Amino acid sequence: ERLPKIIGFFGSYPADICLYAAYALQNTGRRVCVIDNSDDGELFYCIPAPDVRPDAVTFRNVDFLRLEPVVRWHELDYEYVFVQLGAQPPELCLALCSVRILVADCERRNLDFYNGYMQRSGMPAAVLLRGFCLDRDLLRKVKKHLESGNAFIDKWLMLPFHRADEAYRLEMQFGQLDEFVHISPGMEQVLMQLLCMIEAYDCSGIIRAVQDAKNGKMACSCAG
Repeated sequence: ERLPKIIGFFGSYPADICLYAAYALQNTGRRVCVIDNSDDGELFYCIPAPDVRPDAVTFRNVDFLRLEPVVRWHELDYEYVFVQLGAQPPELCLALCSVRILVADCERRNLDFYNGYMQRSGMPAAVLLRGFCLDRDLLRKVKKHLESGNAFIDKWLMLPFHRADEAYRLEMQFGQLDEFVHISPGMEQVLMQLLCMIEAYDCSGIIRAVQDAKNGKMACSCAG
């Protein structure tokens, strides 16, 4: 029996990225689960659900679980398990992930922290840098700062600041969000890159899956 592939998201603001990627991935017909393992439950507050929030919610063919024990991650009956790990996940949680994605903003204090954090953990991760202005010189400085003494950056993904992305990120916390059709081109590209990283599907399938997710479409519930 095939074990699920564990994809870990951690850092400054990973919740919306994790949700979008999960919605897009289920549109390839894969069985997808998302675990909010963060202390503050930030991701669970973004799921369009009733005011009473149980520990398990299904939305758009994606199952969401809250604080699922680490020992059960590989026992879950899914092909992919996305885990929102929070800002400072334990090394054991990181070690269980076959793909690790650090989502970081450009605040220097956060960059300093995650530079040291990655070096202490000794585990490679892709870095998704978000919220920066389109200034190449500044971006070069930010990347150089995080790369200083850090040999554990697998890949860079770039998501410039866009008002629509921020509006959606906040709207998710206050009301239902059945589609995110106006996300930025940068966000679309990042989602496609993420799906390619986790070996989800072929290129044409990924493009179609992201477009379907944006428009609130779902794969057939019997797929997979």
